[in-house]
Amino acid sequence: LYDHPDAISGLAAAIGDMEEKIFALLLKAPAEIYRVGGNYDSTMQNPDFFREYIMPYLRDRAERLHQADKFLLTHTDGENDGLLDLYLDCGFDVAESLCPAPMTKVSLKEYRRIFGNRITIWGGIPSLLMLKESFSEYEFDRHLDDFFEAIGDGSRFVISVADTTPPDADFDRIER
Repeated sequence: LYDHPDAISGLAAAIGDMEEKIFALLLKAPAEIYRVGGNYDSTMQNPDFFREYIMPYLRDRAERLHQADKFLLTHTDGENDGLLDLYLDCGFDVAESLCPAPMTKVSLKEYRRIFGNRITIWGGIPSLLMLKESFSEYEFDRHLDDFFEAIGDGSRFVISVADTTPPDADFDRIER
């Protein structure tokens, strides 16, 4: 982007034209929730980059979906430190595959405080928590206690393992 802004702008425009045609078709489809964009990470898309290049796109998609009585879901499994207030300004409805501390910097309690009743969280359980070699039973139980305290009444929350359940996950932990 820095070294070749014209080439990147041209590529983005070409992709954007095709994506706009696809999105126009999606608006007419019967689904109520659409996944748009994703894999944001403040170490890759810092807040200034996100504000300039990603936020306008998400805001547009959210507004158009809302006008059609539909919802926007976006994949937020990366490091979200520094992006949370920007997420609110985007207008999306569901932060899917949200991965909190200890795998990232932001605690689940902080997500809940900032998102309030504006953004539904889907995820919230770090995948490493499912691995016995990563967390002792004591640490696992303590994390679950903190987790359920953080989600409060559970409104606007879909509990799941963030992103991907590891192949060697402990099934007893998944059941718990």
